Amino acid sequence: MVELGAFVVVFVLFKFFYPFANYLPDSYAYLDAASNNLDVNMWPVAYSKFLRFFSVFTHSDKLLVAFQYFLLQTSSLLFTFSLLFFLKPGRGVRITLLVFLIINPLPLFIANYISADALFIALSLFWLTSLVWLIYWPRPWLSVTHAFLILLCFTLRYNAIYYPFISVFVFILSRQSLKFKVGGLFLAGTLLSSSWLFTSSKMKEVTGKWQFSAFGGWQLANNALYMYEHISATERGPIDKRFSQLEIMVREHMDTLKKVKLTREDSLANYFYLWNGNGPLVQYMLRDYKKDSTTPYFKRWASEGPLYAGYARHLIQKFPGQYIEYWIAPNAIKYAVPPTEFLGVYNMGQDSVGKLAKDWFNYKSRKIVKGHNNSLNDKIWVVEWFPIFAAVVNIVFVLGLVSMLLLNAVRWKDYGLPQLMILALLFWLLNMAFSVFASAIVLRYQYFPILVFFVLAAVFMEHIIKMAITQPTPPTQPFGHEKLLSVDQ
Repeated sequence: MVELGAFVVVFVLFKFFYPFANYLPDSYAYLDAASNNLDVNMWPVAYSKFLRFFSVFTHSDKLLVAFQYFLLQTSSLLFTFSLLFFLKPGRGVRITLLVFLIINPLPLFIANYISADALFIALSLFWLTSLVWLIYWPRPWLSVTHAFLILLCFTLRYNAIYYPFISVFVFILSRQSLKFKVGGLFLAGTLLSSSWLFTSSKMKEVTGKWQFSAFGGWQLANNALYMYEHISATERGPIDKRFSQLEIMVREHMDTLKKVKLTREDSLANYFYLWNGNGPLVQYMLRDYKKDSTTPYFKRWASEGPLYAGYARHLIQKFPGQYIEYWIAPNAIKYAVPPTEFLGVYNMGQDSVGKLAKDWFNYKSRKIVKGHNNSLNDKIWVVEWFPIFAAVVNIVFVLGLVSMLLLNAVRWKDYGLPQLMILALLFWLLNMAFSVFASAIVLRYQYFPILVFFVLAAVFMEHIIKMAITQPTPPTQPFGHEKLLSVDQ
C-alpha cells in the first residue's frame, strides 16, 4: 500500500533527527508500574501492562515507537477510508486527506513518547470507526469488536469515560435488531463494569479506601484551587470541619500568593497544585505522613484522593460563579487553542533520561542526544502551528455541520448520514464538555478529536461548496445516502 510505504519513509527520516524515545513525567510512572507489575497506579495501568508485554520480545525503544506510530497511522487510515467509502467525496478531498495523514508531523511526536497517548488515540479511532460501520453496515461481530475496543480505551486513559454515552446513542439509532442492540450494549457494559470494580477493589487493597481513580480527586482539587486564588479572605467564610486542616494550609498558601509574586512552572497547563512540592495539596500529604517513612509514595498520594475530591466539590458548590469565571472560561479558551505543552520540546529540554528509562531500554548511558548534531534545547517548532490549526478545524467543522442542516443537505427520513451527523455532533459536545470541565487541556490529548473533525469538516465543506456552485435547489439524492442491503440478523 502506497500510504504505508510513505509512513515508513517518513518514520525513518524522523528517527534520523530523533533517534531516542521522548520522555515526560508520566513516562516514569508508566515504567515504574511496568517494572513492578502494578495493578493500580496514578494513571491507568493498561499501558504499563503493554510495556511489560512488549518487553518479552524486545527492549528497543525504536521498535516500541515504530509499533505505536504504525498502529496510530493505521487507525487513522481505517477511519478516513471508512468515511470516504460511505460518503464518497470528490477526488480533491480524498487526496487532501491522504496527503495530510502522510505529512502531518504530530503522530510522529506523539508516538515517540513513552506514554499511553499513541495507543489511546489509535484504539479510540478504531472504536469510532466501529461505530461508523455499525451505522452503515451493522453486524453482530461488530458489536463484539466494539465492546472490547471501548474496554481497551477505558483501561488506557480515563478520558474515555464519556465514550459509553456515544455508543449507547449509536446502538439505539443503528439498524440492528433489538436483541443485538441489547446484547452489544450488555457486553460493553459488563466489560466496563468489571474493569471499574477490579480497579476500585485494587485501590482499596492498596490505600484502604474504596475509589476508582485517586487522580480524579487531585485533578478536581487542582482545578478548584486555581479558582480559589481569586477569592478574597473576607469572602471565604467557614469551612466544613473535615476540611479544616487542609483549609488552613490552603489559606496560608493563598495569602502568600497575595504578598509575593511566586514563579510557577505550570505555564498554560495549570498543573501547579497537582505536583508542585510547595503547593498545599502536596504539603498536606507530606504532613499527614510526616512520621511515616515506610508507606510507599503511591499509597500516600492515592489515600488523599477522596478527601481532595470532597474538598473540591465543597469549594465549587460554594463559589459556582467564580469557578465558571476563573476555571471553566479559561479552560474553554485552551480547548479552542490547546497548548503544545511537552510536545513543544524534546525530552523536557534535558539531555539525559532517568535511570529507570536507561535500565528498561538498555541504553548505554543516561545521556541522550538528538540526531544530526541538533541541540536538545531547541524547541520543536514544527508542532507550534497545530494549536491554531486545531482552532480552525473546530470552527470549520461546526460551520460545516450547521450549514449542512440549514441548506437541507440531509433528508432525515433517510438512513445513514443523519445518524453519522448525530454521532459527530454528540462526540464534539461531549469531548468539549469533558475537556473543559474535568480535564487538563493539552495538544496531545486533543489530537484524536482534531483529526476526526478535520476529516468530517473536509467532506462536509466540499459538499456545501458543490451545492453553492452547481445546485440551485437541494439535490434529489441526499449526500452520503446509499441504499443499504437489509440483513437478516
